[in-house]
Amino acid sequence: MRRKYAHRIKKPAELMLVPMIDIFTVLVTFLLMTAVFSRIAIVELDLPSAAGAPATEPAFRLEVIVRQAGFELSNGKEVIAAVPKVDGAYDLKTLSELAYALKQDHPEQEDASVLLEPAISYDDMIQAMDAIRSVDSPATGGAAPTRVSLFTNIAVGDAP
Repeated sequence: MRRKYAHRIKKPAELMLVPMIDIFTVLVTFLLMTAVFSRIAIVELDLPSAAGAPATEPAFRLEVIVRQAGFELSNGKEVIAAVPKVDGAYDLKTLSELAYALKQDHPEQEDASVLLEPAISYDDMIQAMDAIRSVDSPATGGAAPTRVSLFTNIAVGDAP
């Protein structure tokens, strides 16, 4: 009788882990190859405070006023230059060239302010900051242009 029912008794099923490990290996490899690794840049800003102004006023401080019509460059007292929009977009190349020329006149200065009208977008503010922070120097003597730091200490505020 035992022999008759012996073939009906089954062994417990074994769990096959090898195919599962293979699937997870392929899945992890696929996810790592298709992942987007983004680079986050952090910019330190000097925000104006109500506590008080510095005791000594610098001889020159660049102020870039971002308006709906374009850029205005000033030294805090008088307007140095105005850069209108070109075809509805801000002229960042001219802004960089003017900042480079001002840096040549005042090489020791690193402070600048970017002052915004209320309706200016965040992207326009960042582009203006990048335009005055550094620029490719003009190539001389067949040499490749190099990146030159201009006004690296940037404060942000509201336009007058």
